[in-house]
Amino acid sequence: MPAATNTWLNKIAKEKTKLLQEMFAMEPIHVEVKDPRTKKLRPHQQGEDIVYLWDKIYAADEMMQGIVVDTVVGPSTPGRDYVDDTHANPAMPYQQLRALVGDGGKWKWPEIWKNLDLLPRRGPAWRHIDDPSNLGKIENPNPHVVPLNCLVVGGGPVGLRLAIELILGGHRVTLFEKRREAVDKESGLFEKLGFTNRVNRPHINNFCRNDLESLNGRNFMTPKMCYPVFTNTHTSSIGIDESQMLLLKTALLLGVRFELGVGYADAEVDIENEKNQRPTWLVQYTADPIAQERYGKSETGEQRFDCLFGCDGGASRVRSSQVEWLGEPKTRLYKKMFGIVSNLRKVGRSKLKELGHETGLEPEDRAGGTTGVFFYKASYHNYFIVHPPADEMEANGIPWKGIYSFNHAQKGVNEEKEDTKRKLRTFMTKKAKELGIPIDENLPNGGFVEEPNDVMGFDFSEFYNCEKSAACMVPPLDWNADEDGEWEIHCPLVALCGDAVADPNWLLGVGLQRGWNSAMDACFYADNVYNNKTFNGEPPSKDEPIEGPIEWLEHMDNMMNLMQKLGNASRDSKLSDEMDTGMLDEKGPIVIQMRRALASRKVEAPVPAYLPLVAPWGRYKQFTLAVKNNYKGKDLLKNIHPLATRELTIFEHNAAVVSKGAVVKMKVTRPSAALITWPKRFECSVFWGMMKLLEIDGRAAPGEKPLDKPEKSKQPPPEDVKPVKHNVEEVKNIAKKKSIRLRESIVMQAMNPSPAGVGRKDRGGLDSLISQAASRGKAMQTARGEENFSPSPVNTPPPSQRKGSVQRRESALSPGDMSAITNLASQLSKATTPVAAFSGPSDPMHDVRLETVRYEKATIASKLDVAEKTAALAQAERDAADAKMAAARTEVAMLENLLAAYERAESKMKDMA
Repeated sequence: MPAATNTWLNKIAKEKTKLLQEMFAMEPIHVEVKDPRTKKLRPHQQGEDIVYLWDKIYAADEMMQGIVVDTVVGPSTPGRDYVDDTHANPAMPYQQLRALVGDGGKWKWPEIWKNLDLLPRRGPAWRHIDDPSNLGKIENPNPHVVPLNCLVVGGGPVGLRLAIELILGGHRVTLFEKRREAVDKESGLFEKLGFTNRVNRPHINNFCRNDLESLNGRNFMTPKMCYPVFTNTHTSSIGIDESQMLLLKTALLLGVRFELGVGYADAEVDIENEKNQRPTWLVQYTADPIAQERYGKSETGEQRFDCLFGCDGGASRVRSSQVEWLGEPKTRLYKKMFGIVSNLRKVGRSKLKELGHETGLEPEDRAGGTTGVFFYKASYHNYFIVHPPADEMEANGIPWKGIYSFNHAQKGVNEEKEDTKRKLRTFMTKKAKELGIPIDENLPNGGFVEEPNDVMGFDFSEFYNCEKSAACMVPPLDWNADEDGEWEIHCPLVALCGDAVADPNWLLGVGLQRGWNSAMDACFYADNVYNNKTFNGEPPSKDEPIEGPIEWLEHMDNMMNLMQKLGNASRDSKLSDEMDTGMLDEKGPIVIQMRRALASRKVEAPVPAYLPLVAPWGRYKQFTLAVKNNYKGKDLLKNIHPLATRELTIFEHNAAVVSKGAVVKMKVTRPSAALITWPKRFECSVFWGMMKLLEIDGRAAPGEKPLDKPEKSKQPPPEDVKPVKHNVEEVKNIAKKKSIRLRESIVMQAMNPSPAGVGRKDRGGLDSLISQAASRGKAMQTARGEENFSPSPVNTPPPSQRKGSVQRRESALSPGDMSAITNLASQLSKATTPVAAFSGPSDPMHDVRLETVRYEKATIASKLDVAEKTAALAQAERDAADAKMAAARTEVAMLENLLAAYERAESKMKDMA
């Protein structure tokens, strides 16, 4: 196939750039908003729009999925991830798209790609220390992650955040989200609500805000929507829908498989392989018609996963279906309390002045406290909550009954609910005026946004929480039921996160805080399910390092005990000081080590924002002392904190990128969108870590050589057929027994030969037996020489396809044995001794034949000994060859990396010149 041309690539890049720009700009809009440039109303947008657009960009485009990029360890492997093969080299979708569109003609896009590169990787996703995410210095936080096939149920903020973190650990992630919006075209009324139709604004902690910003929060939200979240320091909330759409973009770009319209129904433990006893979740799902067509699913079906995560809210189906492992949630009475939530339309400046706000500006946010009043400003509406006492509710005719409803297009108006909502709107209008909250009753719906988000009522008198939020009990990966027996308890990893664990206490504002921590905890469990090498349930200790693998049952106990500890700490909000403030401790080891490192250069070290990590040791207060103990006294400068190394490396590299970018801006003139060429997409910006395009649609990129394609077998075996694993020792024993029986038969037949003149086909004596044995031995050697009896994993190629492999000879008889037996048969068949000569010991040839048999017996025994030693030598040679091959590959990789380092150094020196 001819190589791709710049013109053809630029045409495709333009199409994808336009779609990506549209996706990046999408944000939730639930009121009438005019575009500042066109003055036209902006379209109503929600999460479904991002999912549908992503199908056009990548998910339904096989050409995009098949893009091969050049990574630090070689070409990427489209269609194969770490679950398929731990030696696979998958590229994330954003890396493939970036190699095609470059900067998209936008100054902002390199920053988007940079932020994605900077997300910390773990396990196989870390790839290599010279990967753009690691910059040659950032070590793998957990090299012992075993990639798992994970299911996340629920597309809320917590489910999406968990999916992102799992993918960064090298796991395969599928997310089921059942809720798909449906609107009647004629009436405009909802038939079904979608998964991003909730506009309520939960409290946001500083660490959570930092985390969202690192996930491209500022780049994936317009300045107007960013202002209440990232810009105005007085605000402390983010819309549920805003966070969902922001996180959804990042999740898709990283490779999360988001299946909209697919719902979780149930799951049961299933053991697919009785020998290794490894349990999995056999998940039962439902799929709506669109999902059936899009994902190739049936209306109901089953799908297998290694672990299951319930992020499906207070009425969690995962929780209720796994009571056996997680137990029933506990409920308790808090106090008799009712909450009324409303979302108010923005009020114009002149109206604000008329309402008594002299500056024409909205009042500052209020965060509840003892008043029970919450007021959070958003970009296009305001969020207002009150908690009226029982007597005030009774006086205003408000029933003590939760309500969150809308008028269905098909079912008409529910008069009882509509009457309750009218009372709630009237009450909230009165309370807004009393408290100085701006509201304009002349706006549509009396100043409230459209239903169902206009007003809602919630009964907070009773709270629930799960005392057990996770469970796991699995055998080690090398478990063999034939040798180790049956594993008694089978529970693949299952964990609950967010509101599925505990009721979000609005007065305390801990919903997102608990959600983020529980998501990180669940991911930590997934990373360490099979890691008994560096995980013992406690923070790493310099005084008591882990020496050697931990016994497996002890490892499982450590995991279950930690699950209980972290569940309690998350539920009770026992956060570390850094997690609580959202800033690294200025007197802590990370900041001190950074300052010491930069002091000699007379550079003022920044105090980085605190970002939550998967490992819980820095997030919870109970582990703080143990962590600080690793950096006491002399160890403060001797034991360098991994985060100090990371922050210093990023700080230094970023300074170089900024300097180079300034030079590029002065030297390179960016062409207009109409005149941009494919090479210009990469020449006008400085990228943090570009992985160049190698192949697209089977065509080599300009200037690149075609990639070698692996030879395909003419008749490939079915995927579900696994090669038989032979026991080498067993094969040797059987062959040896057959060899002994063969020699005994030869001796017996030599003592009782058949008379001369008997036809060959009728022979039952020594010559016929030896001839048959020789023929059978040759056939056995030919057949077994094509087999490899060593244990081999699934998908191991045959010996003929393995370079450097030494095939083991498993036949009990060597070629020398075959030659000796054939020669003996030939000589004996020529004997013409009379019949009488075979009558007994008086036969003059008897002694000769007896000596001959003894000689041949000794010869064959010696040759057997030689053959066994030859087999052992062949095995040793094979092991040596394998070791040499591994060493050679390591050396090749090291030399390639060294050459790349020299090339980078040369390039930098040229730039400096």
